Amino acid sequence: IAGSGKSIKGSFFNGDEKVTSTTGSFENGALILSFDEYGTKVEATFKDGRLDGQYSRGTRGAPYPFQAKRFAPAPVGDAPIPAIAGLWNVQVGKSSKGEAAWQLIVRQSGAEASAAILRVDGDTGTLTGTYRDGKFVLSHFSGARPLRLELTPGSDGTLSVVQNKDNPFIAVRADQARAKGLPQPSDPSRFTSVKDPTEPFRFSFPDLSGRVVSNTDEKFRGKVVIVSISGSWCPNCHDEAPFLGELYKKYRSRGL
Repeated sequence: IAGSGKSIKGSFFNGDEKVTSTTGSFENGALILSFDEYGTKVEATFKDGRLDGQYSRGTRGAPYPFQAKRFAPAPVGDAPIPAIAGLWNVQVGKSSKGEAAWQLIVRQSGAEASAAILRVDGDTGTLTGTYRDGKFVLSHFSGARPLRLELTPGSDGTLSVVQNKDNPFIAVRADQARAKGLPQPSDPSRFTSVKDPTEPFRFSFPDLSGRVVSNTDEKFRGKVVIVSISGSWCPNCHDEAPFLGELYKKYRSRGL
């Protein structure tokens, strides 16, 4: 949080990523931060050195209540820190999307670690945290929802993976999982496909001003058209947008 009065702003940090509020105010102990790109708002009261309030998600469900206090680094202690960096295979049995395994990528520098879980419907985004009390506790806030991840090294070289308060999954290093013949993560490019790839993709949707845009419009004739289905609330879509922007800048003169 930086600034004061009606010029105050707040930022969520997820690893190197920084998401700053569009507007904000802090008056008479009441803090309001608006994040227009997500359609969300932080509303809290500051008292006795603590923030108590809620994160309102607009039309996407009930607000998230929260309490916050000033950051203080957690003591690491003198115990040796296990090395968990690398690529892991998370055995999930069968997810709601039909997957038997997820991919877990971990980076580590001493007691600090960052990680992301890759699934067919997108990744979790970068979670960051530290090692304490025998486990790595990582978290992030995507703008849509919070996520807390516990990674506990086992004596057999596996990892116990707990998302929020869900039941634990077991992760095995990727090369060992292949050697043991364990189920592998699904290939996203093969998980979803069009029914008939010989048929053109037909679409007709209203744009932001209400004007209907269709694949038959003259501006698309003879062009290469990318249709990306996304949402302003979707963290993966926010990650994807800069890549689509760069593609357009690079190839629009050639008909994209």
